[in-house]
Amino acid sequence: MNRLAVVWPTLRATRQAPLLGAMAAGLAIVTVPAALSVTLSPDNLATLLRLGVACAAVGLAFLFDDPAKPTTATAPAPAWHGIAIRTTVATTAMALWWAAAIAITRAGAQEGTGDHLPLPGLTLEASVLGAVAVAAAVVAWRFTPRGIVSPTAAPVVLVVVAALAFAPRRLSVFVSVTSPDWDAAHHRLAALLTCCLAVTLAAATLRPTSRGRSTAGDTALPDRAGSRG
Repeated sequence: MNRLAVVWPTLRATRQAPLLGAMAAGLAIVTVPAALSVTLSPDNLATLLRLGVACAAVGLAFLFDDPAKPTTATAPAPAWHGIAIRTTVATTAMALWWAAAIAITRAGAQEGTGDHLPLPGLTLEASVLGAVAVAAAVVAWRFTPRGIVSPTAAPVVLVVVAALAFAPRRLSVFVSVTSPDWDAAHHRLAALLTCCLAVTLAAATLRPTSRGRSTAGDTALPDRAGSRG
């Protein structure tokens, strides 16, 4: 019961407005060109999708802001339960957003260029950026006493996106959809996704440090002493 009891309060505590705003901006990036009578190449469409995904991924970081973290440190449910709930919400939101972005892009593409998009590879790219956002947010949440992670996690997402976009060719991942390096780039992305998942799992299940436990014990000692007096 304790595990289920934290679901609704956690959902209510999530910062949904920044996420919805970021995802709306991402959809606008792919919707405006789709609404215009212009013919875009598959590469152009892929670039718009990548920009939209970057916006949506930044929004995911705000889901992990938890101002109540200092007051829930002694809750009976383990800390990773809240992280798991927020991660599930982030994954669902990103999947729904991606489905909408693909539908809009393909519906608005002129002359059937949307049919030439390599959707499995682009979906992997979107998954990686979402995983980067979640990993950065979970790590920041674990090591931020106040529970406000977006000021740290959101810039990390932008830095990673920039690093991937401007990486040298032998490390590039955002390549042309017709590039001979497409498969190699996505093998690198798959490795990055695996790393992000491993970091998220490790940070979510990390036990509190002995320093944190001793601090909690130290704060409790005066209360017991006062009660004896």
